[in-house]
This record gives sequence, structure tokens and C-alpha cells, in this order.
Amino acid sequence: MARYVARRVGEAVFTLFVVSVAAFVLLKLMPFNLAAIMAGPRASPGTVAQIAQGMGLDQPLPIQFLLWLHQLASGGAALAWQYAPPSLELLFLGSALAAFCAFWIAYVQAKRPRTLFDRAASLITFILFTLPSFWVGFVLIFVFGLQLLWLPAVGPNLDPSSQGFSNWIVEMILPVVTLAITTIATWTTYFRGAIDEALRSDYIRTARAKGLPEDRVIVVHVLRNALLPAITIAGLSLPSLFNNVIVIEWIFAMQGLGSALVYALVAFNYGVAVDLVLVIGAVTICGSLVADLLYAVADPRIKFV
Repeated sequence: MARYVARRVGEAVFTLFVVSVAAFVLLKLMPFNLAAIMAGPRASPGTVAQIAQGMGLDQPLPIQFLLWLHQLASGGAALAWQYAPPSLELLFLGSALAAFCAFWIAYVQAKRPRTLFDRAASLITFILFTLPSFWVGFVLIFVFGLQLLWLPAVGPNLDPSSQGFSNWIVEMILPVVTLAITTIATWTTYFRGAIDEALRSDYIRTARAKGLPEDRVIVVHVLRNALLPAITIAGLSLPSLFNNVIVIEWIFAMQGLGSALVYALVAFNYGVAVDLVLVIGAVTICGSLVADLLYAVADPRIKFV
């Protein structure tokens, strides 16, 4: 197990290094002068040269890369500490709600195939699969925030401890539901295949023949054997989930990694934008690493792969 964990951690670190190199190369290939942008449109050439020297842009590329990594380690850590918590809260709560709903929809579909519920659920999930997250967010804001006035139209912008946990929960409902709606369709398809295979297996028939309660059969046998596909799809969905998180944070005016990235791009602050992109990449890589480790815990045979 230790060797497996060490190898996965090494792969994650190497992947993050490759992402940082790619970001640095793309930043250098962009047709603009970073020092001139930071100095402003009315800055004199001397001021631009002074800023470029302070940023190390007059150094050879290897030195620039090392200086950039040092700046990224300090600036990226500060950005992650400031903006990552709201994004992670939205990601975790939205994914948990999507997984819960997708599992039960898939379970009922697999248990009662070719019924009215099965056909209706398939049609609804197909429609949800085609809906972009920004459209879902706008519709929820219009209906529940502006017309019915049941929920706030903006997400939380403060830490729960400073604004009250109850207010934080209410303000998180629409962003979390938006993320869950745009995720349920994909996860339901994967879960249904895994649950259908589990329900048709011999050990499920044996458990029911022994007289085990249906709830115990679902939790102990069906859910446990559907756990591996669930971990797989969760790990593979992390990049698309973060894409949706970025859009949802912008729609609901949340102060997370996504909204900070959009504001940095609008303000032409490419240095901060690249730092935020790498922070998002690091969080995604860490999430994939956690999924790999959970996969090894759920299936001990993975430890020797």
C-alpha cells in the first residue's frame, strides 16, 4: 500500500510540474508584454523596463522559470488560502447531492426497468445532460430568487462563521442545486450500469434468499459494489466539475477561485490569472489523487497494481 501511495503521489507531483511548465510556456508565447500591462497604458518605457527588471523578465528563460515558480509558490498559496474554501464547499456539496440523487434514480431504474419511471427518468436525465450550467443557474435565480423570492439570488461571500451558518446554508442552496443538476445526468448513467450489474449478481440473490432486509441489501451489498464505479466517475468528472464551479461562482457572485479567475482575466491581470489556473489544476490533481487512494481502499487488489 505504501508503494502504491508513493507512486501516486509522485505521479501527481510530476503532473503538476508539467502543468506549470506548460503554463509558463504559454505565458511566454502570448503576444503581449506582461510588464507593460502591469505598468498601465500611460507608463513610460523606463517604468516598463524597471518593472520588467523587477520581475526578472530580462533574465534567461531558465532563471525566469525558477523565479516564476518561487513567485507561484508564495502567491499561489495565498490565493488558494483566500479563494479555495468557497469553491471546495460548492464542489463537495454539489457533488454529494448529485451522487445521492443519481444513485437512487439509477437504483429505481435498474430495479424497475422499462417502467414509466424508467422512461421518464431517462428522458429527464437526457434533457439535463444538454443543459449548460449558466442557463440552469439563470433559470433558478429567475424563478426562486426573483419571482418567488424564496431564496437569495447570490451565493455566500463570507465565511460561515462570520455571517451565520443558517444564512450560509440558505445562500448555498441555489449554487449547490445548479451544480448537482448539471452533474446528475452523467452520473446516473454510470451508476445505473453498476447497480444493474450488482442486482443481477448471485450474491444479491443469496442475500435476499437468506431473508436480509432490503435496506441492508442495498447499503451493504449494492452500494458497496457500486462504490468503485462511483469513485471512478467522480475522479474523471473533476475537470468538468471545476469548469461548472467557475461558471456558477460567476453567476451567483461568489468569491471563489472561479470568480477570482474571471475578474483577473477581465482586468488583464495575467500573472494572477495564471496563478489561479495552476491552483485550480493543483486542486484537481489532488482530487484525482484522493480518488485513486479511495479506489485502493475500496478494492484492496488495487494496492498491488
